[in-house]
Amino acid sequence: MELFTNQVIAGIATGAIYACMALAIVMIYQAIDDLNFAQGEMAMFSTFIAWQLIQWHVPFWVAFVLTIAVSFIGGIIIERIVFKPLAGAPVLTHVAGFIALFAIVNSAAGLIWDFSIKQFPSPFGSKPFLGSQLISAHQAGMIGATVVLLIFLYVFFRFTRFGLAMRAAATAPESARLVGINVGWMIALGWAWQQRSERSPVC
Repeated sequence: MELFTNQVIAGIATGAIYACMALAIVMIYQAIDDLNFAQGEMAMFSTFIAWQLIQWHVPFWVAFVLTIAVSFIGGIIIERIVFKPLAGAPVLTHVAGFIALFAIVNSAAGLIWDFSIKQFPSPFGSKPFLGSQLISAHQAGMIGATVVLLIFLYVFFRFTRFGLAMRAAATAPESARLVGINVGWMIALGWAWQQRSERSPVC
């Protein structure tokens, strides 16, 4: 029974990481009505940035904040340079753009850091959580960080003026423009937010 419980908890903890990725994919789909095939590569690149900062002996949480800032800016740049010009293009052109972005990010990461697997430190440690042998501190941290992120995004998109503007721009862009919302920038910030959502300390 203890082994079964361990496996269930481990599955939930791992699922928390996939939940962050799924959330980022949904945010982009809602913003531009397209699937981002480069989502995993963008998350990987952000994680490599954090790993490199840690290798340079930057404290973990400082590296985490810097990575979020770089990823946020990178998301805006990608939307402005790559996908804004394709706004009125056919769907297959968007697909080609995402596949090209996938290849570019993947190759750039390999060129900079090579393609070998790197050991990424856990901010939560690996000791038993609260003395329990059923769940480790790392697993508890993964679940807790995901729950906090989901609550934060729920509050942001439901109760803040900025979040409501982003939702309006994604759901009804023409109506949003009529009430003075800059739809283009809301979409760009949606790219930035999805980068921030997938870059969490559980990755």
